[in-house]
Amino acid sequence: MTVITLLFSVVSFAKCSTTENSKAISSLAIPQQLRCEYLVNPLGIDTSYPRLTWIDDSKERRATQTAYQIKVSSSQKLAEGGKADIWDSGIKQSAETSNIVYAGNTLRSGQKVYWRVRVWDSKRIPSGWSEVAIWSMGLLSKHDWTAKWITFKDSTKLHTDRNSLYLPPARHYKKEFGTFQKVARATLYSSALGISEFHINGKRVGNSFFEPGWSDYLKRAYCRTHDVTHLLKFGKNSIGAIVTDGWYSGYVGYGLLVGYGPNKVGRYFYGKTPALLAQLVIEFTDGSKQTIGTNESWLVTGDGPIREADLIMGETFDARYIEENWAAPNTASRWNWQNVILAKDNGSTKATFSDNRGNRQVELGFQEPLKLKSYCAPPIIAA
Repeated sequence: MTVITLLFSVVSFAKCSTTENSKAISSLAIPQQLRCEYLVNPLGIDTSYPRLTWIDDSKERRATQTAYQIKVSSSQKLAEGGKADIWDSGIKQSAETSNIVYAGNTLRSGQKVYWRVRVWDSKRIPSGWSEVAIWSMGLLSKHDWTAKWITFKDSTKLHTDRNSLYLPPARHYKKEFGTFQKVARATLYSSALGISEFHINGKRVGNSFFEPGWSDYLKRAYCRTHDVTHLLKFGKNSIGAIVTDGWYSGYVGYGLLVGYGPNKVGRYFYGKTPALLAQLVIEFTDGSKQTIGTNESWLVTGDGPIREADLIMGETFDARYIEENWAAPNTASRWNWQNVILAKDNGSTKATFSDNRGNRQVELGFQEPLKLKSYCAPPIIAA
């Protein structure tokens, strides 16, 4: 096919699609289940050119998509009005519905975008536009992170007795701050060496469990992103986190049964002491920003009600230690709060690691993951 013929075909397709068939009914349903990088409305993705997917829920037999058009906008209002100020794919003659690569303007860290799609059937009749879907970008560069890895002063010795369990308590972290302007958007980016659960002004952030997720922590740690705009208020605010050993330093798999890990105790597979990284970015209506990141100004305690916490071995919860508003500002507390330390300041801890490859010396002190990666799977939530 010559270039002229191809151009004529595209123009004819567009003209046919927008004029004589404008009142006809497409055999294709409006696109459904829009996904970005396989996820529904994901926040904090870290690929600059994400893949977009949808499905056709048409009930007609042999209904076939012959073209699509994607529009990406910078606001909900622009998207609903059909204005694509970030990217308009134009009418693309294709039957593809999955992994269509975004090809618009370069997106910046933290940017939130809105997108819609419509499709054409074999008679070149367009469907209606889909509902507006969203995605947002994560912190794409190390330079975007001002937060530091923090933890508690851990002077305990490595557990060495395979005949007894070592189940340390959960640690609670807390930071109070003031917000004295009108908030347009607030986004929490967080990671942990261990398992974390965040609270803002006494309310839990999100509804998923086991965040940020299991990884080879020496190579990468996962980052989770939450929109927490609705949890902030004018004036005094407080952010808190509960951190437990998880896969990082707790019991993993059948390690205890077969004698794997440091000192063959089935735990400490990646390190000795859990750590926390969090960055709350607050954008105000006047265009200014405020960033609250983990650093030496945070507080930590081991006095909460979760007296023992392990992903596999279970939990001991003592209701006598409950403080309902521990993550709320200006709250009196019976818990003994202390200053955190930087994770690297716990120093070096070496041990002999055992598995089916034999024995070898390993470092169990804090080692910063080589990179932070956006969590790439659906969240784990209660049924």
